[in-house]
Amino acid sequence: MHRAALFLLFACTAAAAEPPHRSAGPYRVTLRLPEGGLYAQEEMEIEFRVEDTTRPDPVTGFAAVVRAAPDASIDMPAMAAMPRFAEVAHPEGVPGDYGIHPTFAHGGEFRLRIAIHPPSADPFTVEFPLEVGDAAQGKRKPPPPRYRLEISAEPKKPKAGQPVELSFTVRDRDNGLVRDFDIMHERPLHLVVVRRDLAYFRHEHPDVDAAGAFRLSYTFPAGGEYRLFADVAPKGAGGQILSGRVTVAGNPAGAAEASAPADTKVDVVSPAGTLPVRKTVPIEFRVRDARSGETPPDLEPYLGVAGHLMLLDEDAATFVHCHPGDDGALRFLARFPKPGVYHGWLQLQRAGAVRTFEFTFRAEETR
Repeated sequence: MHRAALFLLFACTAAAAEPPHRSAGPYRVTLRLPEGGLYAQEEMEIEFRVEDTTRPDPVTGFAAVVRAAPDASIDMPAMAAMPRFAEVAHPEGVPGDYGIHPTFAHGGEFRLRIAIHPPSADPFTVEFPLEVGDAAQGKRKPPPPRYRLEISAEPKKPKAGQPVELSFTVRDRDNGLVRDFDIMHERPLHLVVVRRDLAYFRHEHPDVDAAGAFRLSYTFPAGGEYRLFADVAPKGAGGQILSGRVTVAGNPAGAAEASAPADTKVDVVSPAGTLPVRKTVPIEFRVRDARSGETPPDLEPYLGVAGHLMLLDEDAATFVHCHPGDDGALRFLARFPKPGVYHGWLQLQRAGAVRTFEFTFRAEETR
């Protein structure tokens, strides 16, 4: 190949691989993501460099901005109610380089906002879109999770039909017991209790004590293995889905979920058919009064939103908890990380009573 053509090929390749950057006045912020991309349920390292383009540097191109005191936050534009990540970015080993270490509970389309405070100039903010893949897409063996849920029971071996005192603590891999939490939909923790065979479902809200432990008095209706999913947001770390198991002794019969109230009907409006995996898709429901066929006039917000949709795969391992927007429609944005059948529970509040409706969805690979 001719040298000029070869140089042009290399130049095009380099240009295509140029990391994203944003400019604000004389400043430029360049984002550096992990080589393999961003994935859920792993502590990710996101770095960025802040430079002053009015001050050329013979080695790096532009002078680094040190002591910029960047504040970083991450949210999901399509899910405004989701707690955001928020932290002061720490300096890296190279002057002008900064980093944050978020852990995403699930995949989807996120937004990174960085507020820069140059030492001798007015602050400014830049934004970058972030595409986060699902945990199952990771190519490497993930490190130990940053957060974990510890569950204890008294008595230690719960029996069906007998009260048990449950205690939940959230542990940070690096900093130990987590004591401070952001409020999500009016509660610091949403606990979903599901039996392994999906025959039983409950949505509970344990109280937190001064030591940072969540406590709940509970009576399991039947024996079996139960999966407990905690939707919780450690202060400034965004929403996290943590899980554990409790084995309950006793007869497994009697754990069937009660049927939905006969006076209310709920239909899936869209989508029709199967759902794609690893894509954020809307699921919309319509609520009807069984007699009039119209929207019930006594629908009320439940925990601050029009409804809650919780989805669990047939292995009782992959959990999704989503909420509708604030436009009044029962339209949820959900993301299915792997193919399979998902059991769904939709919860609404009507005339002061919370009502639960069950659905089944199938997610498949798409070309």
